[in-house]
Amino acid sequence: MESTEISPESPFFGVPQPIVELAQSLADFVEKAVGIRPDFDPDTLPLVDHYAREVREQLKERPELLDLAAQALGAYFGEVFRRSANGFWKVPSSNYNDWLICGTHAYVALNPIGVGYDAIVGSQNHHGPSSGLKLAPEDRASLDARLAALPQEKEEDFYSLSTRLEVLQIVHAGVEAEAEKRGYSEQVYDAEDYGDELRTLGG
Repeated sequence: MESTEISPESPFFGVPQPIVELAQSLADFVEKAVGIRPDFDPDTLPLVDHYAREVREQLKERPELLDLAAQALGAYFGEVFRRSANGFWKVPSSNYNDWLICGTHAYVALNPIGVGYDAIVGSQNHHGPSSGLKLAPEDRASLDARLAALPQEKEEDFYSLSTRLEVLQIVHAGVEAEAEKRGYSEQVYDAEDYGDELRTLGG
């Protein structure tokens, strides 16, 4: 999907319009709920996590809130990662199951909409897309080992956006380190490089 006319000076430059609209909606939702507008800085993720927990409680009475809130949350999270790690969106269709946020300098991707569902539901038991990290096959063993060595998080903490960004940053750095060992430290990736060879970490 193509992005619409967005000024090169905008932080959303190059971002497909559906992502822009969803991410801005999340900022609107959070501002209405807590009186503070998140600005896509990683430091805002605890605030967004607080909103996600509020939505989780509301689902008991209004389950129809899940899809829009989760998709908006995922778009916001994807934008936080994109801006902090110089990543990019791969949005080949209007089906959010196909959406990926991808690394430019590390070959790693995930569906951030799935992260949004995880954060609101508090588990991976939902009808949204999988949030599993996707890597090249040759990176999986070393990254599995790197993550297994980390202190164990409580399940609720693992599904928070703050923790997920930390994990994604660890994986991103680990993939860059593996690329450097193989002599590919200057490699830059674009959307055409992300294809069927990606495999889910731990899968």
